[in-house]
Amino acid sequence: MNAGALDIITQSFVDAMKTGAGALAQYALPLLAVFATIALYMQMSALVASGSGQMGDTLATTLLFLVKTGIFYWLLVNFIAIAEAAFLTFLQWGIAPTGGGLSAATFLNPSALVDLGFRAAAPLDQFLGNMGMWAKGFNPLKVFTFQLAYTVIIVAFAFVALHLMMTIIEFYLAVLVAMVMIPWGILNPVAFFAEFAIGWVTGGLVRVLVTGAIVGVAIPLFDLVTFRTTSGGDPTFYSALIVAITAGIFAILAWVIPGRAALIAGRGVSLALHGGTIMAGAASGARGVLFVTQAIRGVSSLLRR
Repeated sequence: MNAGALDIITQSFVDAMKTGAGALAQYALPLLAVFATIALYMQMSALVASGSGQMGDTLATTLLFLVKTGIFYWLLVNFIAIAEAAFLTFLQWGIAPTGGGLSAATFLNPSALVDLGFRAAAPLDQFLGNMGMWAKGFNPLKVFTFQLAYTVIIVAFAFVALHLMMTIIEFYLAVLVAMVMIPWGILNPVAFFAEFAIGWVTGGLVRVLVTGAIVGVAIPLFDLVTFRTTSGGDPTFYSALIVAITAGIFAILAWVIPGRAALIAGRGVSLALHGGTIMAGAASGARGVLFVTQAIRGVSSLLRR
C-alpha cells in the first residue's frame, strides 16, 4: 500500500456524495411544490386580509411568485452542474497565482502532498540509514533531532493532505445537503435552512480557493528550502531544524487560514441573506408589485374606454 490509498478514499467519498446528491434530487422538486403552494396561500391570505381585493394586486402577486418559483426550479434542476463548475472555477483561481506548480489533478490527489513530504525529508532518512550503530551511540542528540525533524516533516505534509481531503469531501457533502435544503428558501419562516445550505456551499468554494493557493505554494517553496550539507555531504543540524520548522508552519497555515476564510464567507452570506438581502428583496418585490399593479390597472382603464 502507498499514499495512493488517500486518493482512492477521497474519490470514493466524492463519488458517494455525487450519487447521494442525485438520489436526493428526486425529493427537491416535490419539496419545492409543497412549500411553493404553502407560500402562495400565505401571500394570498395576507393580500385578502389587508383588504386589497383588486384584480391587479392578485395578478401581480401571482406573477411575481411564479417567477420566484421558476428561479428556484431552474436552480434545483441545474444545481449539481453549477456546483461542479463553481468548484473547478474556484480551484483554477486558487492555483493560478502559484505559477503552474500545481494542477487541478494534483489538488484532487492528496497523495501528491504525502509524497512531497517524503521527498523533502529524504536526506534525513538517508543520513540516518547510513549511520552505523557506533555512530548513533556516540551522537544520541543528533540522531534524536534528525529523527524528530524527519517525523515533523512527514506529519506536517500528512496533515495538509488530510485537510485537502476534508476540503474536497466537505464541499460535495454541502452540495448533497443543499439539494433538499434550498427548496425551503421559498417559504420565509423556514428560509434559514436554505441560507445555511448556501452559506455552507459558498464557504466551501472559498475554502477551495484559499487551500489551492496555499497548497500550490508548497511545491516551489520546498524546492528552495533545502538542507545544507557538511563537507562529508551530511545534512547540518541547523538546516534540519529549519526545514522541520518550515514544514510545521506550512501545515498550520494550510489548516487554519482556509478554515477561517470559509467560516467568514459562510457567515457573511448567511448574514447578508438573513438581513439586508431579504429586506432589499422584500422592498424590490413590493415595488415590483406596485409597478405591475399600476400597469394592469392602466391597461384595464384603457380597455374600458
